[in-house]
Amino acid sequence: MAPSFRLFTLGPPQLLTATGEQVRFRTRKHFALLARLALEAGHRFTRDYLMDLLWPDTPARLGRHSLAQGISVLKAKLGRDSVQIQKATVALAEGAVDVDAHHLDDSQAEIQGRFLDGFEVPRARPFEDWKDQWAAKLQPRLRDCLVKQMDRGRRVGDYATVERHAQVLYDLDPLLEDAVRGLMEARAWVGDRTDALKIFGRYEERLAEELGAKPSADLARMADLLREGKRSPTRPPAPGEPLTMQRRFEPEMLIGREREFSVLRDAWLEVRQRQPRVMVITGDPGLGKTTLTNTFAASCQMEGAVVARAQAYDAERDLPFAVLAELVKQLVQQRAIGGADPEALGEMTRICAEVAQAYPGVPRPVEWAPEVVPLRLADAFLKTVTAAAEESPVVLVVDDLHAADNATAGILHVLVRKLVGTRVILVLTTRPSELRVTVAQAALAGDTTIEGLREVELDPLDATEGRDLISRLGADDPREVPVQRILDVCRGNPLALDLVTREWRTHDQGSLLEAIESIDTQPQLAIAIPLAIGRAFEQQLRLLDVENRSCLGLAALLGRRLSDLSLYKACGLGVAQAGNSLGRLRDAGLLRDTRGDLEFRNELMRAQAYYSVVTPVRQQLHQQVARFLQARSTKGSEDLSSEIAWHYFRGGNKELALKHAIVGARAALNVGAPCEAERLLSHLLRESTDKHNTKEGRLLLAEALFEQSKAWLAKQILDSLLSDNTLSVTLRANASVLLAKATRFLDAGDALYCTAADDAYADAQKARDKGLVAQAALELARSGAESGDLSRVNTARNALQQLSDSSTASR
Repeated sequence: MAPSFRLFTLGPPQLLTATGEQVRFRTRKHFALLARLALEAGHRFTRDYLMDLLWPDTPARLGRHSLAQGISVLKAKLGRDSVQIQKATVALAEGAVDVDAHHLDDSQAEIQGRFLDGFEVPRARPFEDWKDQWAAKLQPRLRDCLVKQMDRGRRVGDYATVERHAQVLYDLDPLLEDAVRGLMEARAWVGDRTDALKIFGRYEERLAEELGAKPSADLARMADLLREGKRSPTRPPAPGEPLTMQRRFEPEMLIGREREFSVLRDAWLEVRQRQPRVMVITGDPGLGKTTLTNTFAASCQMEGAVVARAQAYDAERDLPFAVLAELVKQLVQQRAIGGADPEALGEMTRICAEVAQAYPGVPRPVEWAPEVVPLRLADAFLKTVTAAAEESPVVLVVDDLHAADNATAGILHVLVRKLVGTRVILVLTTRPSELRVTVAQAALAGDTTIEGLREVELDPLDATEGRDLISRLGADDPREVPVQRILDVCRGNPLALDLVTREWRTHDQGSLLEAIESIDTQPQLAIAIPLAIGRAFEQQLRLLDVENRSCLGLAALLGRRLSDLSLYKACGLGVAQAGNSLGRLRDAGLLRDTRGDLEFRNELMRAQAYYSVVTPVRQQLHQQVARFLQARSTKGSEDLSSEIAWHYFRGGNKELALKHAIVGARAALNVGAPCEAERLLSHLLRESTDKHNTKEGRLLLAEALFEQSKAWLAKQILDSLLSDNTLSVTLRANASVLLAKATRFLDAGDALYCTAADDAYADAQKARDKGLVAQAALELARSGAESGDLSRVNTARNALQQLSDSSTASR
């Protein structure tokens, strides 16, 4: 049977009934008697001990009378059976009163302060001594209980609870780092970085004054993050050396995702024990995958993790290693990979120029065959991440995995299969509907053989959670928010709830809600969430002036380069104007600030912004951006050909698009990314009318297909290409050699293979290209070996010997 009374001793003392009513006592000594008996319920105390405890200066006769009165009061308040009385002893029955101090070990105690805080009994020095002894005895248990309660709040993202417990702990011991950390985390969680830094400053000063000590490195690192992520260097940087910078992640409003957040937190605790994890967060657009991920990343970062996050974009899916390069770049900026193998860092310079800038002593990467490069990069990335995790736990985030390039997905797959005993967690967000149509990305997210892989599926918010979100969004609005109407329209989609609520606050009578509800000819189920989001976006778009609307359209077009202010001159905005406009778009809720950069709050919103620009203007903007990138690529070492090609293609200039696509495809093939080359060329070749570049593009497309073991498709393209009599000698030689390889791969028979090898050798001789001659001679030798014709082998041997002799003579 549950106790009928609850006694609170950890803080200001009070006795409550089971219904929550306070039981009052006329004198403090009667309450003190209850506290002494309840702390050790069932123990029999002698009457003399209790008299000496509470009435030490009173004559024995009067002391016995006062004690008898106190016992009578307890019997009247608690019930006759609750107090066990014998001639010489008194005890409180076990289970009669539930004491909060008894719940410290299971972390269920409601701690408000010190033991019997503020409770003093006049003329009872022995009781005060007993109280002090118990306070000292309970102090370590109070601290442990509060720390556990704070961890429990962190686990579900409830930082209001963390702050409440941290404040109590701070009041108990202002020099306790756990308390200071909890207060700083809670203030940072709600965006109050100023107060968080003030708390740290006071702690730092007091620690130095009283103990002559300094805060721990982890706490100092948290303070550095709150100071815009910039740490003062311990030494002057060398000329050209980039400053160390930790990108700070901002926590966001987290409602209805406590269970999902707790799953991520549990994984994080396992990672800190050197158990690597892969968390795949799935859900439809607008359900809060990015918000949940950023909030989780912020909590990990506050606890000392190095966080690298890359947003994948559909428009950049054909840029090989784009996402991987972004992850490496962020690790470099945080100076987290300095302990990696120099050879591994050298390999990373293939995809990220910042590595060589930050670590100028790394060796140049060895030249490998294109098909070997991805394997070398995978091995180098594994070594790099493992080295970083030795110093601090590493959190890698890929947002919208389904839009990532195949090369990155493949390397991440290799990484997670080989991670053992490292403090690394990989967080992937994706939409199931789009993941299903991918190959490499789906293989990574669905590989059940990876021991540490966990899936976190997001569902729409339920009615209670939706009401909570709407209430918070409309908290400062004096009008009554139409909560149920918004819930009916948005059906638990957090993005839709956010947009529709904000839109209602702006328009009220002419809001989207009324427009939707006026469609009484349609059943309610016909109102889809994308429609609601689209209509709300249109309403917000009307509030923007021409300059901000132009900035929004170009931002949607730029994708990953959204924060590259120099590109906004394409729509007539200078750097300062672009920065101001992006800030207004962020304030309007269209963009979000993450890891120091801006991005759209959701890809749905980006799509709405992209197609809100009329087609002729959008095409002109694409061409302008392509020209700016082309000028940048000419001046620098970075190859932007694939990106330039896509902008020209979307801008309607198909000839220039194909020209740059050929360069980009060749670069992709050189680094072992044939899938990206295929996708790029297959789109552009269908639209181009440039006959010369089309021929070269078709040859590269055939090579990309062959590199993916799609030899039959490659052979069809090559047969068509070789039937063109206007083909140049060099292109014909390349096509013939590739056709011979495809014929061998298809096992089409000795006769066809020998014919293809003969043609390849003859065309290579005409082209006078030593590399092609060597490849053709090799195919000639293979055809001879397979058909048993030794003369073909001898011819090939002689050709290779001549090439060797000519090379020696030229030296």
